[in-house]
Amino acid sequence: MVIISRYLLGIIFLLIACTPVKKDVTTTSSSCLPSQSSCIVTTAHGSFKILFNAEKITTEVPFNITVRYQGEHFIKALSGYLEGKDMYMGKVPVFFDSDITDKNVFIAQSMLGSCSEEKMIWQLWLNVIGDKADASEPFAENFFIEFESTRF
Repeated sequence: MVIISRYLLGIIFLLIACTPVKKDVTTTSSSCLPSQSSCIVTTAHGSFKILFNAEKITTEVPFNITVRYQGEHFIKALSGYLEGKDMYMGKVPVFFDSDITDKNVFIAQSMLGSCSEEKMIWQLWLNVIGDKADASEPFAENFFIEFESTRF
């Protein structure tokens, strides 16, 4: 009986000791970057506000991009990619998900690779597919903004 009790206590101790520690995640509100070429892009189909969850984009550190659409159309899909303006670093795909609470808000997480330059200008290309609620005016648009990153 004593051996079983010690055995059970040992198992309980191991289970408690192996439970991952939950860290509090603090979220930063999204805003425009000081280095951003345009915070709001206005098109024939509405306006798109492009926001970041960091004050400064640093390479090799994940960041979020939020796109808020305002207009009379319905956005069916939003995708994009990042590419270097001055130095080609390939195309970094950006996959947006629509916000559960607001269908006009899209959020993606991305990260930039580091290069030999201390600062680099990036272009965020956005591809929008949408139409009116009654599907009478489908459209597709492409546009970009530029922003700066610093090396980690």
